[in-house]
Amino acid sequence: MKNYRPLLIQDLQLSLPNLQVLRLRMNRHVPEARWTSHAHEHDQILVYLMGKGQQRVDGALYPARPGTVIHVAKGVEHAFEQSRGRPPLCLVMDVVMEGGRGTSHVCDQLTAEQLAETKARMSTLFRHPQIEKREMSLRVGAVVLDVLDMALKSIGWLTAVNRFGAAKHFSLSKRVERLLETKDGPEVDLKEIAEMTGYQQDHLNRLLRTECGLTLGQLRSRVRLKRAVAMLEDKRPVQEVGAKVGILDANYFARWFKQQTGVSPSVWRRRPGGLRF
Repeated sequence: MKNYRPLLIQDLQLSLPNLQVLRLRMNRHVPEARWTSHAHEHDQILVYLMGKGQQRVDGALYPARPGTVIHVAKGVEHAFEQSRGRPPLCLVMDVVMEGGRGTSHVCDQLTAEQLAETKARMSTLFRHPQIEKREMSLRVGAVVLDVLDMALKSIGWLTAVNRFGAAKHFSLSKRVERLLETKDGPEVDLKEIAEMTGYQQDHLNRLLRTECGLTLGQLRSRVRLKRAVAMLEDKRPVQEVGAKVGILDANYFARWFKQQTGVSPSVWRRRPGGLRF
């Protein structure tokens, strides 16, 4: 992010119906730091802006990449775990949340447009050297509420108002696809994905069929295929590709891939380009 510097703004005290924003901070998770599992007397909204890592929340591990939004509820144990690569830049908002309009879940993903907008909005704060001063509280509040609006809609605590039906990134099927994309390999458990959306799996399947004509399992297959194709284009070994998308048996992966595309992974890799999503 342009002109980034560590940021801590205490005593925001932004109050809305059922929501209070206490404070905001943004910093990098440096490799030499260590995080132990802990809990807070308030909720936290985490928005990862750069880098990668893993966030453990109430015993479950959630991969975090640019655009990942994680809701840590009051009193819930959580801890950050560093991954290889660039140290993550994470925006943390301490909030008090009381009964949102939607069904909140732990983890979701901003769209590329929303991530770019979030970065742009946060970057405006770094243009002012005295941004932590009380005199800047209205400017800071406007930015925080814009970013929080996107994050809370992402995790379902707020429901999007879409009068004209054109905002596709708020559709249920798009949200499920983003959840599936944040999971790697055997971690893609359909029951867990359904729970993260706030629905029972059978009910979610009915909603998805009505909206996009596909079940949760079929959406998972589509996401797996996109990931497999990208790795095959990078000349990754077929067995490794299968394991990465959650199909550990190489023979079964080859049969599954052929069922989806009409050719085996090795044949497709020799003449790629025929698949478009």
